[in-house]
Amino acid sequence: MYHACGLIKPDTDFSVQEAFTRLKAKFPDFSVTCEGEQITIAKGDWWIALVVVSGPGVADETQGIVDRIAGLEQSEAEAYVSTGRRVEVWSDVPDPFMEHFDDYLKMIEVLKSFNGLLAVDPKEPGVL
Repeated sequence: MYHACGLIKPDTDFSVQEAFTRLKAKFPDFSVTCEGEQITIAKGDWWIALVVVSGPGVADETQGIVDRIAGLEQSEAEAYVSTGRRVEVWSDVPDPFMEHFDDYLKMIEVLKSFNGLLAVDPKEPGVL
């Protein structure tokens, strides 16, 4: 089971459509689908998804994440919180032998390829 967040600045070049394009290129042997704000990558019985979340609680949750990231400048933290949007990446499928860990890392690489998006581990807030 994997989980990551992408904190978004107002001036990011991230878009769901561009993420979909980059993920299709990164995962040529997987089924990559996009429905609204969610992209799902699947192969066999394993999947991982990316979704853009927004709403009243997202800014508060993001504030809680950035408050625990060491070395993040206050102005930068405020920029991530101000958008009220965040990217969530997750898979609830157990992976006891870590057969899909590299796939998870490839997903993170795609997140990191966008300007103005900071990939973090929300459980142990730190930059990925």
